[in-house]
Amino acid sequence: MAIYAAIRASGLQVAVLTDHDRISVARELVARARDDGLATELVVGEEISTRDGHLLGIGLSSRVSYGLTLGESVAIVHDQGGVAVVAHPLLPTSISASGRLLLELAEGDPARRPDALEAMHPTAMWLPGWRRRVERLAERCEYAVVGGSDAHGARSVGRVRTTFPGTTTAELVASIRGRETRTEGQAHSLRDIFRGHQRRQSNEDPDPPD
Repeated sequence: MAIYAAIRASGLQVAVLTDHDRISVARELVARARDDGLATELVVGEEISTRDGHLLGIGLSSRVSYGLTLGESVAIVHDQGGVAVVAHPLLPTSISASGRLLLELAEGDPARRPDALEAMHPTAMWLPGWRRRVERLAERCEYAVVGGSDAHGARSVGRVRTTFPGTTTAELVASIRGRETRTEGQAHSLRDIFRGHQRRQSNEDPDPPD
């Protein structure tokens, strides 16, 4: 698998695997990495399609069903001991959570409160002012900020990263919960964005098995 090979060559200390609405491939790669003695620590995750936008579940033991509200999905991730990160928020699209909802969740039930916002994303970075708006909202709501490569292809692995004090998954989780994370990286080229769109269309699965 090209993405697995790219992770091997990336120099990343931790890589979270977040397929859309499934965790089966992530589980397989985590087991393979363990057998291979891979230097990068792989983590089972999922990009969950909620009714209010996409959510990244980190450190999952079972799949979170799609089609729930964002708050419900966050609570399920927390029930599994995982970390809930709102993916590419504040974009003018149905796959992104709104600022109003994120404010409401910040002030409501702690079980339904996200742990972090994705404040650096290689495609969303093309939208003027997007990153700063997300960072301001995170500061206001006391959410951590993270960066993700949204790597639908090998060329994108590690393009955007989350930095944190430590080298392990446990230290990453602690850093998110302690709001000690930072982001770094660069935007996709327009060519890579177009390629990624074509790849997602060809691989689209409305109800992936797990």
